[in-house]
Amino acid sequence: MEIPERCERAEYEIYQMTWRDIAVEIRHCPSWFSVPEDGFVTQHIEIRSAEKRLLPITETGYRSHFLNGADALAEFDHDPVAFVFWWLDEAAKDPSWTRMEEDDRQGSLF
Repeated sequence: MEIPERCERAEYEIYQMTWRDIAVEIRHCPSWFSVPEDGFVTQHIEIRSAEKRLLPITETGYRSHFLNGADALAEFDHDPVAFVFWWLDEAAKDPSWTRMEEDDRQGSLF
């Protein structure tokens, strides 16, 4: 694939949300990289929790995720916030998250 000579700066939409009492910022770029003549589009989502709080999709409070295709979020009505809520809820079903969430709430002496 040939890389275009001139790439424009990716523009992000920024959303603030709260998931299980954790403030979360979502940055979404619907066209992080594209090749218009081929119809190729890559979207980018960044997820950051306030104070680097644990999330079931990241232990560092930050997650970067790429989605291929302009319709990658079609199932969520092209809403990145709905996608992130779904992703967090699905990942939170893992029993290991339940333990980590409880430890995070209570704090640890070790």
